Amino acid sequence: MRRSPFSLAVLLLSLASVARAGSADEHMLLKLDHDNTVATWTADSRWFDEHLADDFMQVTINGTIKTKVDVVRELASPGFSMEPYEPTEVQVRIYGDTAIVTGRVFQRFARNGMNFAIDARYTDVYTKRRGKWLLVTSHASPISKSRNTR
Repeated sequence: MRRSPFSLAVLLLSLASVARAGSADEHMLLKLDHDNTVATWTADSRWFDEHLADDFMQVTINGTIKTKVDVVRELASPGFSMEPYEPTEVQVRIYGDTAIVTGRVFQRFARNGMNFAIDARYTDVYTKRRGKWLLVTSHASPISKSRNTR
């Protein structure tokens, strides 16, 4: 079947539109991943209150489970501080209204007078609700962990 130049142009414009939409979502998710990082080391509980789903669940490197309320409360607690860090090996995969962001972080932080250094891989799952990406679950697996690193 032979296609007219017009139908070919419409097809190409449609494909370009889909590619741009995916790129826009990927760009937004990379921005959210970066903002999540900054909000973590600046203890910006307001960012988490706005960008975590109400039913958010985090599985920590110790295997404990934290809710949105737990995360927001922990960031505001005295005795917690974190050095700035930047994720590496970040990848975004989008499946309709669900996205998976994976990466690696090296974090140095203090909690209740104890110092920690953690090298970990993370998986964050986002879902698009009413046109906005929300973080619904997060999981971290340690590559290494040490105490009293300072």
